[in-house]
Amino acid sequence: MRLCLLLLYLSISSAGLCGDTSTNVPKEVTVLREWLGDAGPGVDKSAPQVVIRNRDEYVKSCSEFGLEKHPLEIDFSKEFAVIATSRGSRISFRSRDEGEGRLKVMSISTRDIRPGLRVGIGVFSRQGVVFVNDTKL
Repeated sequence: MRLCLLLLYLSISSAGLCGDTSTNVPKEVTVLREWLGDAGPGVDKSAPQVVIRNRDEYVKSCSEFGLEKHPLEIDFSKEFAVIATSRGSRISFRSRDEGEGRLKVMSISTRDIRPGLRVGIGVFSRQGVVFVNDTKL
């Protein structure tokens, strides 16, 4: 019986009936640069992730989080940024290419809650990206 099942599996696999699953698997995309710092004084309200598509949005977001200067130089013709906040001590970004120009960016933060608010900025390449978390670039 096991031999029959093995032969059936091998014949289906070699015939290509299982399909090529490698094209359906999302690919991880590398973050080009990351910055982590504290929000300015008086800023204590966490916000959802924000996709930053241009310099005006970047300046506005930095101001909203009380950052005195822009922590990263970003060439918005080739790059975009995602800003995330957390009360934990560390924020990191994970991203994956879901195909058809869609990029999913997630932020992960540590659970060691402490006073204040941390701001994380992740910079990614625009190459081949049309949507980031359902936001059009």
